[in-house]
Amino acid sequence: MFVVKPWFIRKALSLVVAGEIVCSASACGFVAGAQAGSTIDVYFQGEKLQFNNAEPLIKNGSTLVPFRKLFETLGYTVTWESSSERAIGTKDGLVIELTINSTSAKVNQKAVTLSEPAQIIEGNTMVPLRFVAENSGYQVSFDSNNGVSTIRIGESGGTPDAPDSLSDNIEPYVVKGYIRDAEGNPIAGATVYADNTLLYDSNIIGASDETGYYRLQLPELASTWRIGATFTKVVNGKSTEFQVFADKDEPFSGNTGAIRHITWKNGDGYIYLYPDIFSFREDLPQFDMLDVKVTLTPVGGGTPITRMVDYVNDSVGLEQLPMGKFTASAIWLPAGHDPIPLLIRLENKGEFAESVQFEFGSSVNGPDSLKFMREFEVRIPAKAD
Repeated sequence: MFVVKPWFIRKALSLVVAGEIVCSASACGFVAGAQAGSTIDVYFQGEKLQFNNAEPLIKNGSTLVPFRKLFETLGYTVTWESSSERAIGTKDGLVIELTINSTSAKVNQKAVTLSEPAQIIEGNTMVPLRFVAENSGYQVSFDSNNGVSTIRIGESGGTPDAPDSLSDNIEPYVVKGYIRDAEGNPIAGATVYADNTLLYDSNIIGASDETGYYRLQLPELASTWRIGATFTKVVNGKSTEFQVFADKDEPFSGNTGAIRHITWKNGDGYIYLYPDIFSFREDLPQFDMLDVKVTLTPVGGGTPITRMVDYVNDSVGLEQLPMGKFTASAIWLPAGHDPIPLLIRLENKGEFAESVQFEFGSSVNGPDSLKFMREFEVRIPAKAD
């Protein structure tokens, strides 16, 4: 039996809302990699590391370095599993695992999402430096000057403008902070804006530097402000625009100033699920989409995401999903009845099957914001004769 729910009636409205949720700002910043000819120096406890086979590089704001050199420098025993393309470092009860081209890593079997995966570049296995070092218990600082990027591991103090030192230095009519990803990597070139909460479309705009630091001078007005940012990042080989807000997303008074750090957590994706109402039979329990469990398995390896469907933007589905390529499957868990696997497909596309592959970020008809959204249909399998 199928019962029409309010979220089903409001499906069309949900698309309009979804199109307005995520900014497709044309004035977004650009997250640059290391420019040709630039130099990246890496120091461990004051000693400069020498890389023989491949030099460090900055890709999408993350510093990638040769896997074996970094792990052995930090005291790990290293293993390379060619069949699964996994790089593994082990020391003192700590195990870090990275799979090539997967944004899901493991630290002592606990899944951690990466903004930039380990990857093979010109025959060399390259891994994200900050993720490995910080999960090994070391501090990492980054500085850039005159075309030379300097990264220090294990040294105390960090950069002069580290976030902790900012906390005691609030300035009147100034807002400042860092924009970084969830691993602490700086997001350079982001467009950061202070939005005047009293005056419509009245913003102060600046940009983050190579360390992710920004500083905006506010006008001396009796007003309050909120902070956000936009930037462009390459995810799974596709350039995508993102909008983020301050970690402490609260208005502040201009005359007091504020420190507002911004963290991008790569959770912008969301999906909607709609039932094929003609497939539900009278011999089955009353169907409710909130009794459906969805599993998204990363293509190429990684930890599956398994969650119950919930309300999303006046419809039902899953939200706060990482951008990437997945295989989706669904199962209905009606109370007092055995679980019933559902067939699934992208909305109005292809045949229903036990699973379907999809990707966030690929082009769809409509505004750019729809790159973050995918729609699916589910149905009950035909009754066996």
